[in-house]
Amino acid sequence: MVSSTMTEVDPMKKSCDAMGIAPGDYCLVGWDMDTTGKKVIDEICQIAGYTSNSTYSQYVMPYKDLNPTAIKRHSMKVVTNGKFRVLRNSKTNEVIKSKSEVSALTDFLSWLETMKGNADGVILVYHEPRKVIPAMLLESLKKYDFLDRFKQTVKGFANGFNIAEDKCANMAHIYSLRTLSRTLLQKEMNLGNAQDRASLALQIAEYLCTIENIKVEGESNTNNVDNDAAMKKTIEMIREFAQPVDIEEKEHNELKMVFERQNNLRPIFSALFRMNRRERQHASPLRRLLAEAGIVYSELQDAWTNSKKDGLEHLMKEKLPKVDEKKLEDLMIILERHFDPEKKPKSKMSEKKSIKIKNEKKISDDKENNNKCDSGHDSPDTTTSGSPVKINSDEIKAQEDVLTQECAEV
Repeated sequence: MVSSTMTEVDPMKKSCDAMGIAPGDYCLVGWDMDTTGKKVIDEICQIAGYTSNSTYSQYVMPYKDLNPTAIKRHSMKVVTNGKFRVLRNSKTNEVIKSKSEVSALTDFLSWLETMKGNADGVILVYHEPRKVIPAMLLESLKKYDFLDRFKQTVKGFANGFNIAEDKCANMAHIYSLRTLSRTLLQKEMNLGNAQDRASLALQIAEYLCTIENIKVEGESNTNNVDNDAAMKKTIEMIREFAQPVDIEEKEHNELKMVFERQNNLRPIFSALFRMNRRERQHASPLRRLLAEAGIVYSELQDAWTNSKKDGLEHLMKEKLPKVDEKKLEDLMIILERHFDPEKKPKSKMSEKKSIKIKNEKKISDDKENNNKCDSGHDSPDTTTSGSPVKINSDEIKAQEDVLTQECAEV
């Protein structure tokens, strides 16, 4: 579940000590899931766990199909054979043995309980730039009334991305699982598989905390370090980044509210999501910005009805006081286009084309002026390097090349 790299510090990480899980003897379990998509409402299609002594992996038969991105990433797809749906490898077309979600979760909980043993609880270690899978797991557990049983075993979630961000701040600015596995562990693994990601998540987190322990203890004492004592220190360091299940559940409920608001804003953004990928990537964070600020469609509609553009601007400044002007400007363009369809704001592409047309007209005018001979003489020679027309053409050609490149980038 790795996505684009982020370097901003997660505000939740800063407050982990204040509301984190209590010190104790915990079992660390690497964990990850493959899903049909990246939304909270999407379903599990593989769930995996890893410890140094045991592993768990189970494919799950989802009710819905995987979206195109998930098919490509996880190399699996749902195929209907007559009356039956099966999970197949999208590359080899082989059938993947799977269970129902309720059976897979039951087995996973039993495995976690075995891993816990006599420990105070389990900490699930995963690795995501923008955490999504804890909320998805909690949603699935609630569906089958497994949440209380889960809380008796699992005490918290630790995001390895936050650990890497903290421990590698002076060494790197990319904390993706792929990059860290190459640079720290010298491993190349299939990141499209939840089981491989689960093992890497735990190994990288433990490696970073072990290195930190060595720095604290001093290299001279490295050979004398008790393995059990070192492991306890590693667990304690990872615990500091862990967030209790109750806090994750609270965030999950907030995330669901944001998702509901995003759906509420569909009349404004639906047309943009049907356009090309660039437009979708541009519109998606803007829609989320409105949803996280608690803005719903009716508020925007009332603001437009009462004061048109001024009403929208006032609402944006009130609800989004810290958002930069560029994003506010982009939002206003989208909102005006929706509430006033007659007004068609010029896109950047149309502006580039307009500039190009003006320059082409200028080229034509310059050539016409240079070819005019008021004294009746022949047109000036344009074959020599010193010709004013030749110089003009070269400059204009250079401008055209720049504009063409800019249009292509847009």
